Amino acid sequence: MPFNENTAAGTVVYTPGAFWSGNVLANDSELVSSTDYASILSVTLGKYERIVFNMWIDTQNDADGDLKWKLLTPSSPTSFRARMVLPEVPISGAVTEAVTSEITGTGIAEQTAVGTDSAYYIKVNGVLINGANTGSLDFQAAQNTSSATATTIKAGSYIEYMKF
Repeated sequence: MPFNENTAAGTVVYTPGAFWSGNVLANDSELVSSTDYASILSVTLGKYERIVFNMWIDTQNDADGDLKWKLLTPSSPTSFRARMVLPEVPISGAVTEAVTSEITGTGIAEQTAVGTDSAYYIKVNGVLINGANTGSLDFQAAQNTSSATATTIKAGSYIEYMKF
């Protein structure tokens, strides 16, 4: 039974040593006729809290609306380090993935998947060490171009995390 001391916050956090907390999208979330970002999945963090996280987002994109997304952090994190894996667009047969390291401290800036009717996925694993402000690790998405045909974030997409 690991207990982790957070010296910055002066607290001790218990974890069973496994990813046992998270949020799962229970139903499809349809993005329709809007380019305004919507919060799809998030994890709330208190001051100085720290998490290790895995995120899997499964989508069905429409060529007319496409997809744009970003992953936001609280306003003053001490550190954000993540590995982002994205497939080629469109996915066809064997998949070629692009792997990117994110060390900005402010999350992942806007990404797009455009120009095709196809399945798409987003995989991000990382560590977020929050600073003096409460806030959220927040996955937000929207259509890249407004369309009446839905861009869908599929049920079963998730963020799992472990505090330490």
